[in-house]
Amino acid sequence: IAIVDVVNAPALYDKNIFTQLNDAPSDVLASDFVINFKNQLFFGKNHFLTFTAPFTDNDFTAASGSGTINIGADITGLVVFRQQLIIFTNSSILQLAGNTIADFTLQPITLDIGCPNADTIQEVGGDVMFLGPDGLRLLSATDRIGDFGLAVVSKAIQKEVTNFIAANTSFASVVIREKSQYRILGYNTNISATSA
Repeated sequence: IAIVDVVNAPALYDKNIFTQLNDAPSDVLASDFVINFKNQLFFGKNHFLTFTAPFTDNDFTAASGSGTINIGADITGLVVFRQQLIIFTNSSILQLAGNTIADFTLQPITLDIGCPNADTIQEVGGDVMFLGPDGLRLLSATDRIGDFGLAVVSKAIQKEVTNFIAANTSFASVVIREKSQYRILGYNTNISATSA
């Protein structure tokens, strides 16, 4: 298990030993996100995506195949989808394809829509659902290889979703697989714990 908390050095846990990666580069210390992709750990911090050497979880040497990619905007979420790493920012969605530093390619899915709330990104029924600035959206693969759709799935309840986004300061989500449901929760500072 790889753990990041935005404050401390990343940590690894293998059911027996808890190890902090104190010697990791500064672009990894206090990371916001971590994900396993193509047998490498990818860490997201600010606008940098830093990855370990293949088949390692703590080797950050360039000679072994580690590296850093400047995304160009602060990363707000990471998810693996259809053998690609999907990278969310506030205003864009990018995809990283390939297997190692030798053939990684970063391409935009869209430069107009992003996801400011990482805790709303979930895989549901073979698609990725997330809260965008205009409502709930699905990132789904299309019939064309490497192409994606970005449908707004909350259009039928747009007024309620707009009010929900405006009334809350942060969001979380959960998938209930038995019911094929995606549920989103909002935090409103005006509602007391007792009322919630």
